[in-house]
Amino acid sequence: MMPALPPCPTDEDPTFADLLAWAGASNEQEDAIREVLKVPARLGLCDEDLGLIPATLGYFEEQIAGSSYGTVSKARDLKSARNRGNSRIRTLLKRYHENRDEACIKDVRAEWTRLVDFVARREGFLDRGAMFATGKSRGLAMLRARAQVAPKDMSASEINRIADTLTSEKRKAFSRALKTFNHLITDHTETREISDLLPRSLLPLPAPILGQRIAWESLPGIFRSDAERVMRKALAQPNDKVEATRARIVAGEDALTVLRELDRAATKRKRPPANVHAATANWRQAIVWLVRAAEAQGQRRETLTSIADLYEHDLLDQACLDQISRSRASLRRKNPEKSQTLAHRLTALETLARHGLQREELEAIVRLMRVYHHDYIRRPGKGMTDDAKRVCKALLESAPLVPKLVRAPQIISDEADKQISDACSTGHVDRELSALRLYATAVLFAVQMSRPVRTANLIRLRYRGTREIPGHITWIRKREHAELRYSPGEVKNDREIAVHLKGDDAQILWRWLYDLRPRYLELRGISDTPYVIPGTAQPRLQAPDLRLPIGCVAPSTFADIWRDGTAIIGLDLTPHQSRHAVATLILAMEPGNYAKAASVLGDTVATVERHYGYDDGAAASAEVRKVLLVAHPEGLDKIRSRNHA
Repeated sequence: MMPALPPCPTDEDPTFADLLAWAGASNEQEDAIREVLKVPARLGLCDEDLGLIPATLGYFEEQIAGSSYGTVSKARDLKSARNRGNSRIRTLLKRYHENRDEACIKDVRAEWTRLVDFVARREGFLDRGAMFATGKSRGLAMLRARAQVAPKDMSASEINRIADTLTSEKRKAFSRALKTFNHLITDHTETREISDLLPRSLLPLPAPILGQRIAWESLPGIFRSDAERVMRKALAQPNDKVEATRARIVAGEDALTVLRELDRAATKRKRPPANVHAATANWRQAIVWLVRAAEAQGQRRETLTSIADLYEHDLLDQACLDQISRSRASLRRKNPEKSQTLAHRLTALETLARHGLQREELEAIVRLMRVYHHDYIRRPGKGMTDDAKRVCKALLESAPLVPKLVRAPQIISDEADKQISDACSTGHVDRELSALRLYATAVLFAVQMSRPVRTANLIRLRYRGTREIPGHITWIRKREHAELRYSPGEVKNDREIAVHLKGDDAQILWRWLYDLRPRYLELRGISDTPYVIPGTAQPRLQAPDLRLPIGCVAPSTFADIWRDGTAIIGLDLTPHQSRHAVATLILAMEPGNYAKAASVLGDTVATVERHYGYDDGAAASAEVRKVLLVAHPEGLDKIRSRNHA
């Protein structure tokens, strides 16, 4: 991901420029200082951008620790080199903040210690008369260790600052500690021993990282029934409408009136959703999104009966504002100006209002939200994402990365073979399973470096067929040449795609299928499936006419498997971004040849120009200038003299 930089750091916010200045003045180790200087390049920024990078442990863990290291190192073992570099920066950050806070922290901690001691002396078994349950003082000790202000000065901003540095598990403990602190505020503001330590108002709990999750099944049955009725109506296919029309005519309705209604409906909709499962999932997410906003305003979930009741102007407006606020506050989310989430939510609600509820006044309310929050309604198709640009920029600016990416299947498989051998010699089953999974990563990279396909096609890659659907792999020459062929119905743009694995790439696939995969199945304790990377998941978001068997790897597990490989080659990219990477390499060798890149990716030239590759014309301009300088140096002199005349 691209770094979530703050729009305008204040003077109080420490940055990596401040960290670097302090490290130099404090004679910190040169190795640690060199790692600090590498941070901008790891994030795809300029060296002078150190002053824009927050010097907080939370930002470091979320954005820097997992970033590409191959752009700044030529080490053979990039994973170990990155871990070593991260450790140096992490230690330096801790010392920096300890030094920065040392002047005022002693008095602050003394006040927190008084609170901790007050609770510790009164905790025990509640049924035996203790004022606090055993262990409550430990939560206050957590606050003492992390707070930079005295107890009476605690505020929402300080709470969010602390929360940003914590893992999800520690955030839970942090919330429990705040509840204990609020209990003191509620019951002991008049207790002479600690009354001078407590603020006068209760403190808010930290905002959830990803917002409150609400399961669809947790909604009231009557509400879900109403929502599903509306969704079925919005999903109506042409045949469904024909049957409904026939029933109305048979029931005695006027044929002319029915026909006019059908004509009006046809002008509002070009075609119904092709993927029923995907449409339903998107609509459910949008409805739950509104339910969350309603609960934040005090409405109880069990009182919900109809989704039409959620189409309120103020509620929708607040839901949009909350979404924007959550995006800004979280390092895990994209900036709201670059995210398509809000546009997806409003599109789903607008579709339900128009075709499910069939109420124009509710549709108008949703459309008003697009006007109010226009700056945050980002539509697809506007060009390359920032993440893709970062990957392409890294490849063009870091020469050692290119051979590592191109040779990634061999590099990863060699490392996996070494780990498999070590694990077998020591009889360590868990390490053997981990090494086998790493070899599966080499298979994925072999496909993507031969002809990159989309992530769903990698997950669904089948080495054999079933009664309902054929497999993908044909061995033209055993161990030496394999053809992977996807039919149009399995590819996003309905094109037939063929991928040819030859030489070492074919050997990697063969070894996985016939030597290592059976052992992988055995150690995982799962039965065989048609998929090259087996699992127990059901392929999701299938097209209506696509019948795929269960037994593929889950998307979350697939992402973990893929990251094992990116850590070895030192380039932080997703499977889909490998399409950008290959297009970039093609355009670097042949500037402007979008047709060739489109042919390799199995896409249109227009789509590749808009979404893939990284060719701003600079390479082509450089080539033209070389030719002109060699062939027509006097021509350039004439042009210069004419321009100065």
